[in-house]
Amino acid sequence: MDSQKDAAPPRETEQAGSREQGGRTARERMLWRVWEDVRRGAAHFPQGGAPSPDNRLAQFAHGLCLPFHMARALFEDRAALRRYLKVATLQALTVLALAVLFTGSGKEVVETVGLEELEERQEQAEEARLEAQEALREAREAQELEKKLVEAQREAREAEALARAAGIAEAVVAFAQSGAAEEQREKVKVAIEEAQRAAQKARELRREAKKAEREQRRTVRRVVYWATLFTALQIAQWIVIALSRDYHTELSRELSLRVGLAPEDEPLTPRVRLNLEWLRNKMKRRWRGLFAFALGMPLFYAVRALLPGGELVFPVLVSLWGAWWFLVFTAAKSARAWAEPAAREPWFLRGWSWLSARFALFRWSPFGIYNSLWTTFTRPLFSPAASVERQPWTLGGLAVVRALAVVPLLKCFLRPLVPVAATWLLAQDGPGEGGAASQPGAASAPEPGSPPPAGALPAPPPAPGGAAPTTG
Repeated sequence: MDSQKDAAPPRETEQAGSREQGGRTARERMLWRVWEDVRRGAAHFPQGGAPSPDNRLAQFAHGLCLPFHMARALFEDRAALRRYLKVATLQALTVLALAVLFTGSGKEVVETVGLEELEERQEQAEEARLEAQEALREAREAQELEKKLVEAQREAREAEALARAAGIAEAVVAFAQSGAAEEQREKVKVAIEEAQRAAQKARELRREAKKAEREQRRTVRRVVYWATLFTALQIAQWIVIALSRDYHTELSRELSLRVGLAPEDEPLTPRVRLNLEWLRNKMKRRWRGLFAFALGMPLFYAVRALLPGGELVFPVLVSLWGAWWFLVFTAAKSARAWAEPAAREPWFLRGWSWLSARFALFRWSPFGIYNSLWTTFTRPLFSPAASVERQPWTLGGLAVVRALAVVPLLKCFLRPLVPVAATWLLAQDGPGEGGAASQPGAASAPEPGSPPPAGALPAPPPAPGGAAPTTG
């Protein structure tokens, strides 16, 4: 009886939760499922693995949160956490020090501020000089006005004398002349006042223009300075990671063991060095990605030239094309992405074949040569492209995490996590068309350096070209 009473509240709670979810809209229920998947991901690895969600938004959130959930498995061991923080923090501090050294930021900032103050003082002195000249011109105009007033008064006195001496007729003529002088004097006063107002307005406009020009120069200097600092950070970050990537490889290997994956790299003793084989493979993949991206550009330029509104469509197409290849090379961070020997053509080549089969124009010789070149240069990328077509949403979420490495210093902390997360997602999907492989996962994390746990997935074959798989 007591056990039945104890079991009753959970059923009531479950029924209440069902009633609560039943009262939500379809959108709210979808968002709730996404949130539940994120919460489940926090306990993903201790549970021994869980299936990937079926909702697209949930899949995206799954890929986005996966590296951070995997990091929790590494952080469960204090020694591993200390190693991770030590490596990433030392790399970040070294990158920052090199960037500051490259830009000479401290001295340049002081010199820039001093130059700005000097220029402001010079501009203020120039404005004072111009105002003094304007005041001198106004003083001269006032003197000229005073002379005209004196002349008018003299003429008035002469007219009065003539009136007394010559009679009424001459007095009338003299009075008319003195009236003309008074009218002329009023016109001179009005003209001087208008000139003074125009001069004042010109000074205000000149002052505002100088102020806007100073602000613009300050903005340009700030943008140039921060752009220089950002570039220096990126260059320094690349150099530091290239020399100390062994430490990231060790962290990735330890994380793979802790989440139940067969590591893609052999055990090594990390040290600061330049791995020429890794550098060669890195440059080869970069050039391969550049060619793959550039081969699609003629089509986008054709769309831009032929379609109405192509100027607006062109940047959208180029952005989507670049995002697609970013997804492909995110999957390629794992050697498992290169393990499918008979992958089918990517979607764009299949689309070209569909057009060629239905329209004779696309079977014309120049188009055939273009298709042949496109296929030849992208053939080495068929395998990672097929992996992305099977898991676009989860790998899209992981690509967002990888894109955060664009922010300087973050790459030092994220780089060891992304390849392991990509391997986990690809291992869930399994190579080839369809069939999911056995789910990775481990009930408990093995010790660093120990052999893979029972049931772990076998190591993937070497990447194309005979190069040993690396975590990029």
